Amino acid sequence: MKIIHTGDIHIGSVLHNLPSDKASLRKAEILDGFRRICAYAKDNGVTAVLIVGDLFEENEIASDLKKEVFTAIEQAKPVLFFYVTGNHDIGISLGQTPENFLRFSQNKGWASYALGENITVTGLDAEYFSAHNFSALSLSPDNYNIVLLHGDIQGKQGGKDTLPAQYLQNKYIDYLALGHIHTPDAVAKRLDARGRYRYCGCPEGRGFDETGKKGFFLLEIERGALIDEKFYTFARREAVEKRVDISACNGYADIEAAALTALQNERKENVIKLVLCGTYKEGMRKDTRLLASRLCERFFHVKVVDESRLYIDSNSYMNDCTERGEFIREIAKYNIDPLLKEEILEVGLKALAGEEIEL
Repeated sequence: MKIIHTGDIHIGSVLHNLPSDKASLRKAEILDGFRRICAYAKDNGVTAVLIVGDLFEENEIASDLKKEVFTAIEQAKPVLFFYVTGNHDIGISLGQTPENFLRFSQNKGWASYALGENITVTGLDAEYFSAHNFSALSLSPDNYNIVLLHGDIQGKQGGKDTLPAQYLQNKYIDYLALGHIHTPDAVAKRLDARGRYRYCGCPEGRGFDETGKKGFFLLEIERGALIDEKFYTFARREAVEKRVDISACNGYADIEAAALTALQNERKENVIKLVLCGTYKEGMRKDTRLLASRLCERFFHVKVVDESRLYIDSNSYMNDCTERGEFIREIAKYNIDPLLKEEILEVGLKALAGEEIEL
């Protein structure tokens, strides 16, 4: 039996890190990514799709988006879709849903469904997390038990999204399908002597805190055992962070050349955060806005962040009679953290030169 583990899709997300036209396109691509997962499931003999929370960005979602989602699910019949809510879509009101879209917590507690081949799918919506409900989990040792939850199993004890591992261990769980953490677990982690748990991550990276490969897991279970598990990515774009050391650059042209070299193997469809680091020489023009504009001609979107530091040789100013020299000598007297000293010198020299200061 083939089963897809996915979640954290966040349909309806507003992407603030992109210009409005590109943000609208990415919003549509996130929805389309879910449609493609549904179509893949139907075309490849998948029995069930596990959606482990945050299918939607929030619990109040536009009716047209819900309609699009449920149309894709209905068209994927006979595939079954199992859905628990997460911290974003907690308490969501969905109205009428397709018959192949199955929910949990109808009685404010656990619910279980039999898939056949002794496979059982059990879940609990995030709004009903409680010590009482976790301790009440009861599973048959004779089944292959899949449990769906949305939360942080390694989170701070007592946190609202924390899953208490002690309540989930030794409960005959075979596969704990988790959502909430947006980085996929390439290898499932050990839950107890019998079971394992895994975060599926999100299907599409929406921001620069979600870099790396995104997708879903396809599980194959046979005779009560997980015999195969593969990671698939349908992501239209990947969020990427690249750091470029500009210490050897002598001007803007060198910086642009260094950036292009660093990005030469990146797909033009990607969303990129380019971080300038290292040191730069006094008076060197960096022009990050121009750099971002030039790079956006080659890639879907590029954000340039300048973390480089001004290189100052204090010794060369010891005999400088200008205000600049006096300022540098004054700062050199203080025994302060080198990084803080660099920041003070950089801001001070820019102020003396009448340059724009970003704090």
